Amino acid sequence: MWKINSFIQKQPILTYFKIFVIVLFPFFTKAQQINSGLLWEISGNGLEKPSYIFGTIHLICPDNFFLPAGTEDKFKTAQQVYLEIDMDDPQMMMKAQKLMLSVDGKKLKDLMKEADYKTFSEYFKKTIGMDVAMFGSAKPMLYMSVALMKTAGCAIPKSYEDYFAKQAKEIKLEIYGLEAIEEQMELMDKAPVEQQIAWLMDLVTEATKENDTYQQMLTLYKNQDIESLTKMIGEEMVGMKGLKEEMLVNRNKKWIPLIEKISLEKPTFFAVGAGHLGGEQGVLKFLQLKGYSVKRVEK
Repeated sequence: MWKINSFIQKQPILTYFKIFVIVLFPFFTKAQQINSGLLWEISGNGLEKPSYIFGTIHLICPDNFFLPAGTEDKFKTAQQVYLEIDMDDPQMMMKAQKLMLSVDGKKLKDLMKEADYKTFSEYFKKTIGMDVAMFGSAKPMLYMSVALMKTAGCAIPKSYEDYFAKQAKEIKLEIYGLEAIEEQMELMDKAPVEQQIAWLMDLVTEATKENDTYQQMLTLYKNQDIESLTKMIGEEMVGMKGLKEEMLVNRNKKWIPLIEKISLEKPTFFAVGAGHLGGEQGVLKFLQLKGYSVKRVEK
């Protein structure tokens, strides 16, 4: 058990299905087209001061990390920061470690056919350099997360969430979460174990495809093309098949009243997966439908 704890403590706190991104009929005749841009201003509809929302990609190599023009300036105008989960929660590491383990104590070898287990173990050892046995009774999603981290193409990927959390601490801004880590883990558990195992085997048989998919997503992200990125996440990302409604749309809808209430209380800087921003059922369109002005920040 100490080995898995040691490994987790060296990694960013990430949600499993959103490793890359981890990723949303206007009534306005002049509503801005939402197809590109990572940083957006939310104003109007009773807000005295604007809030801002930034679309993140959950893993990115340091040499690809960038901030759109104006991000640092707008960040400093906020009085609080909201991420998907509270990165500043001192109990989060302990909660994450507990939620990563199967409640019935079953190990990966207990869940897979012998031949599949052998194939995946060899792939994991070759790709990650670690034995699956060291993870004990970890849920299949942990193995998928660790394996997908390699698609970023660097030893230690960077996290926008971690970056904004550190920036907030430096200027003494409070950090909060739109949802609890328990809520995110509950979403992961909605996928049947058989489906999770199938995803692990997909990683083995489609390793090259997954690397290519990440690179395509990275290109879209760097181009700030949130429309295409949202569509790609919903259709091609491992772990999203059959769960798009749960992982993206329903969460977007749940966040809107929270974003409204929070922005009314204080000007806030939000940072969520970029896959939640684009599309007809994305956060930005939902905010427009509520009567807010949503404008891309370009400088």
